[in-house]
Amino acid sequence: MNPNDAKTVILANGQFPTGAVPLDALRHAERIICCDGACGKLVRETGLEPAWIVGDLDSLGDEDRSRFRSRLIRVDEQETNDLSKAFRFCLSNGWDELVIVGATGLREDHTLCNLSLLVDFALEASVQMLTDTGWFTPAPGSIRLPSFIGQQVSIFSFDPAVMVYAEGLKYALDGVRFTRWWRAALNEACADAFKLVFEGGPLLVFQTYA
Repeated sequence: MNPNDAKTVILANGQFPTGAVPLDALRHAERIICCDGACGKLVRETGLEPAWIVGDLDSLGDEDRSRFRSRLIRVDEQETNDLSKAFRFCLSNGWDELVIVGATGLREDHTLCNLSLLVDFALEASVQMLTDTGWFTPAPGSIRLPSFIGQQVSIFSFDPAVMVYAEGLKYALDGVRFTRWWRAALNEACADAFKLVFEGGPLLVFQTYA
C-alpha cells in the first residue's frame, strides 16, 4: 500500500510524527480518525481537522471537545485501548485499508502494545504503521514486499515455532526459527523486492525509508 493512497489514516496519541512520509499520509488522507487526545496534536501541528475522534475521550481537551462535538465517538469500555477502538470504528464503516501514524514514541509499553495490535489487525484489514524512520507491515502469511537495494529490514515473529525462508535479503533465512525478537533484526535488502515464506506466524516486518 502506498501511504499517500490511503483514504483512511488513524492518528494514535503517541509521539506526533515529524517525518515526511507520515506527515504526507495525513495531508493526503480522505479522512483522519483521531484517537482521543491526538486530535489536539493534529490541529496544533498541521492545521488539519479530524473526521472523527474515537475513544473514551478522557484525554480530549475541552476546546476540542466543544469544537468537534458532532464528530465524537465515545466508547467507554476499558478492555481495549483507543487504537483498537478507532480500528473497530473504521471496520464498522467499511474502511479496511488503513494507515496508522503516531502509534510509537513517548511510552515504550504503549509502543509495544500497538505493535502487537498491528499483527491482530492484519487478520481483518490491510494495515501499515508508519514511523518517522520507516514502516511496519504485518504478515499473516507468506508475503512479497517491494524494497530497494540497501534498505534495512527487520523481521519479528510472535510465534517462536515459525520457520521462515527468505529470498532477496543479504543475510540468509533458511528455515530460521525466531526464538527471540532480535534473531532476524537488522537485515538488508539486496533486490527491488524480498520474499518471506512461512507457515503459522504472524510476522511483523520493518523497512526503512529510502
